[in-house]
Amino acid sequence: MAVLWWVIAVLVAGFALVRLTGAERGTPLVQLLAYTPYAAVAALLAGAAAALDGAWAPAAVCLAGGAILAAVVVPRLMPGRRAGAGVRLRVMTANLLYDRGDVRALLEQAKVDDVDVLALQELSRGALEELDRAGVGGLLPFRSACPKSRGFGSAVFSRHPIVSDPGHEPVRRLPSGVQQAMATVLVPGAGPVLVESAHPCAPHPGRTGGWARDLAAQPPAGSGPAPRVLLGDFNSTLDHGPLRRLLRTGYRDAAAGRGRGLLPTWPFRGATRLLRLLPVTIDHVLVDRRIGVRAVATRVTPGSDHRAVVAELTIPMSYSV
Repeated sequence: MAVLWWVIAVLVAGFALVRLTGAERGTPLVQLLAYTPYAAVAALLAGAAAALDGAWAPAAVCLAGGAILAAVVVPRLMPGRRAGAGVRLRVMTANLLYDRGDVRALLEQAKVDDVDVLALQELSRGALEELDRAGVGGLLPFRSACPKSRGFGSAVFSRHPIVSDPGHEPVRRLPSGVQQAMATVLVPGAGPVLVESAHPCAPHPGRTGGWARDLAAQPPAGSGPAPRVLLGDFNSTLDHGPLRRLLRTGYRDAAAGRGRGLLPTWPFRGATRLLRLLPVTIDHVLVDRRIGVRAVATRVTPGSDHRAVVAELTIPMSYSV
């Protein structure tokens, strides 16, 4: 039994080291890091069980590793300071799972939440046509859309006017081929806000390098004078090194900022029973640190394997132009 406890202790120590250093590379490390919150609990339980069995040294390793993992996870449950005064902007992001998501139900939810900006991922041409038939133009009349097959499309819909840059296409093409719709939204009373529908490719076995390159291709927060909102399906949790490096450019995770950083968003259908029992947080609203966050919640998107994320933001009026 002592050998088993040492094997578990070494695994816990290795997991904690990889998480702290951001050294995850390849399969299965990239995929396993998504389950860091569960690993923290499992490590602490293993440490307690080993101590009860009299295996004190392995117990100490497990407890130390569990404490380290808990220390990086628990802050996501602690709300930060309240948002200051400014102009309210409600945003929603949803992955449509190609054209399987119920866009009519999604639009009804957007009405209920009084959404100003809607970012969509995995938007097909068929889904865009269905959105038009469902009346998206009446609710959110301005758009930047690039529908594509195979989950490569996306869109940004807005209640407020969108301005175009004659020198640039309103889309970011990632190394994987995914196209991220971009929009400069003119928020009344606050001026322009850069909004982008993010969708780095998934870290499937054998494709973790492409996943890392897609995350590295995301725009840094401090790349211009206007505040930026980057929201969507990042296929990454806050425990993945590439996403943490993106945050260090000047973003913060809206849900974690409100103490809701462990709200699960995937998977809710189409995956194995085990994965559905252990959902993770891979859909995010990342905001420029100049932007306040009042509230964050998730919503069911019928037909999709993702939960939609809704955030109420505060855009400082000092950024009016």
